[in-house]
Amino acid sequence: MKCEDFKFEYTAAPNDIAGDACEHLQACPSCQQFAEQQGVFEHQLSSVINCAVPAGYRQSLRASLPPANGLVWLLPKTTIALAASLFLAVGVMILQKGSTEFTIDQLVVEHFEHDGAHSMLASHQINRQQLEQMSRPFGVQIGLIGDISFVEKCPIGDSYGLHMVYQYNNQAVTVIYMPEIPLQQTLPFSYSGLKGWVKPLKKGSLAVLVGASDELPDETFANQAIEWL
Repeated sequence: MKCEDFKFEYTAAPNDIAGDACEHLQACPSCQQFAEQQGVFEHQLSSVINCAVPAGYRQSLRASLPPANGLVWLLPKTTIALAASLFLAVGVMILQKGSTEFTIDQLVVEHFEHDGAHSMLASHQINRQQLEQMSRPFGVQIGLIGDISFVEKCPIGDSYGLHMVYQYNNQAVTVIYMPEIPLQQTLPFSYSGLKGWVKPLKKGSLAVLVGASDELPDETFANQAIEWL
């Protein structure tokens, strides 16, 4: 048996190794090290997922869930282990699909960490015609008056949002309209070097976020940012 074959079999079923795979493990120092590393990882993952949950915590989460007929989303490019630790650290306004649970603010922060640097580098002002071309397919008109340096249709969760960078009091503010991600109440957040809020709208929700030390617009900013066609 080759090392690649052993690693594939061990990864798929570490507790069912037998026959040729067992003989290979006993004779191969490299695969012994691999099996040991996998065991450490499985132990760490189990510790994160199975850690204690405070009494009443699950009930408080159920109370904050959207209705059963609401849309649900998955956070892309995130391992279950990381998702579990974030879930325990934040745990507000949960969206779920199957047995995996994530928060809207995690979704927004993950998107910013993926595309934020690219969007902040844009320096040219978007004119009204360009802005209308981008926003009209979303059924909205952007009501912000001033310098918008970036606007793009971006994937977020399992849908798309309208990602913009707006100069607010000479500071760059990221604004993301998410027409297919509903929310019951405004959700403020502050972590990963960012702060902001996500506010429910007539259709979908709007996220506004800035750096931890920057000025954050209040919730009335949402009424100025999005106008319905």
